[in-house]
Amino acid sequence: MTASSALLAGALVWTLAAFGGAYDWTLPPAALAIAAAAILLRPRIFSRSTRLLDALLVLCLAGACLQLVPLPAGVRASISPEASMVERTLRLDAAVPRDRPLSLDPTKTLRAIAIAAMMIGAFWTARDACARGGIRPIVRAVCVGGLIVSLLAIATHYATPQLIYGIWPYEHPKTPVFGPFVNRNHMGTWLVLAIPLAVGYLAARMSMRGGLEDGIDATSVWIAGAACAMFAAVLVSLSRSAATGVTAAAIVGGGIALFRRGLQSRKWLLAAAVVAALVFVSIPMSSQLLARFDRLKGNATGSRGQIWVETLPIIHDFAIAGTGLGTYRMTMLVYQQTDRDVLFNQAHDEYLQQAAEGGLLVGVPLLLAAIVLLAGVVRRLRNDVTNGFWIRAGAAAGLAGIAIQNIWETGLRMPANGLLFAVICAVAIQGSGTGGQREG
Repeated sequence: MTASSALLAGALVWTLAAFGGAYDWTLPPAALAIAAAAILLRPRIFSRSTRLLDALLVLCLAGACLQLVPLPAGVRASISPEASMVERTLRLDAAVPRDRPLSLDPTKTLRAIAIAAMMIGAFWTARDACARGGIRPIVRAVCVGGLIVSLLAIATHYATPQLIYGIWPYEHPKTPVFGPFVNRNHMGTWLVLAIPLAVGYLAARMSMRGGLEDGIDATSVWIAGAACAMFAAVLVSLSRSAATGVTAAAIVGGGIALFRRGLQSRKWLLAAAVVAALVFVSIPMSSQLLARFDRLKGNATGSRGQIWVETLPIIHDFAIAGTGLGTYRMTMLVYQQTDRDVLFNQAHDEYLQQAAEGGLLVGVPLLLAAIVLLAGVVRRLRNDVTNGFWIRAGAAAGLAGIAIQNIWETGLRMPANGLLFAVICAVAIQGSGTGGQREG
């Protein structure tokens, strides 16, 4: 159990450090670690309490795989009538008569399926690891990774804003990177998930040890330091979506804490708010972040609003089966109507991009899985009377923050973010057996 949790933790830290998983060569080590963890733990899948959610996840993966199945031209045209038009525009061999898959780019779709399979495997394995008392190595790995990467991101942001880690040039040299990520909003996604988890773990330790006075030790201090460093990194990144996501997570986490019986939760909530305020006012770039919100222009060329408008025709034309996971950038080469000086390579909205790429084939089971997961998390929060409640509450707050950030971003498509999201989901819905463990 300890070994499986350590392997999962290693996969999370590796994908975070290895450029967020942006390059294909960074993914096999994480996949092997997740597979090894699953072999060691043998997670229980399709049990009575998880059967519906697990079946829906399998259906999501199966729907994506169906996008790769070659179909006769007539059948394909009845499902995706505009697919041939897109291919004739982009490919010289589009007129050659042969069976073709629903995906407009099978290679990209296959990669997306592999990452999705890693996420589902990580979710299943982490869910069982947490239920059997293996949550501590995972949460601590997130805190350690977040602390180190946040400090590096802040340091290199000022010195070498176009170089990853200050030494590694990205393929687009004019793009400002942040930490190990090629996009500050993508690192923001990781932080939106990690910060509430760290705060929840800290609250669980305090609760178990009897309060603030008895709960302060070396471990608590560095966990609190990790949370502060990650929050500072959000501010320095100047990512509006990340700031909005963290704010939403704080509101949801605060609401959950207020419903928890006892005065102590209110004390911790107030203490967290005071610390966050102190960090905010101590970072000079906080004023620049606020100024970026003031400069929002919804109708500017290349703005998110324009991207969303031009994504809607794709959703309409590929409503049943989508264009294929991972194919948005290719499809938008045909559908983009505005100035091509800026190419729309992502929808800047996870929900719209998922609808465009997955259609009803993937979207329906994915939506149902999200509903079942949400219901399970709410039920766990209501029934949990152990100290582990705070870890679960932190995970739930992180998921709420991501749900809000996804309105403006597609950061979960980065493998590092996707794997952390899967593990956070597992922590939030973990079995009650976790709550009573001693989180020393």
